[in-house]
Amino acid sequence: MANLPNKKRGPVGGRASYPKPPIPVKPNTQQSMVLEVLRLRPASAFELQHLLPLADARAVVRDLKAKGYIIDRIQAPNPNQNARCRTIERYRLTETQ
Repeated sequence: MANLPNKKRGPVGGRASYPKPPIPVKPNTQQSMVLEVLRLRPASAFELQHLLPLADARAVVRDLKAKGYIIDRIQAPNPNQNARCRTIERYRLTETQ
C-alpha cells in the first residue's frame, strides 16, 4: 500500500483525528448557565440544580457533552459529614485551547 503525499498519517495509520471544537451555546440558556458555573469551579448535579433554575442538571451536562464540551466527573469529599456517603461526584469542565 503506497503512502499518498496528501494524506496525513495518524499514530496508528490512516488520517489523523483531531477533536472537533465544541458547538457554541446560546447565551441565557440552561447550558450557558451551567458552563459559567463549571468554568469557575467543579460542581455536583445537586449544587447545579440548587444554584441555577434547572429541572435536571444531569441532562444539561449530557447535552453539553454531546455538543463537544469535555466534562468529566471527579471524586470530592462530601461536605455533609453526617451523610452515609463520604465522597460525592462533581462535574469538571476541561477547557480546550
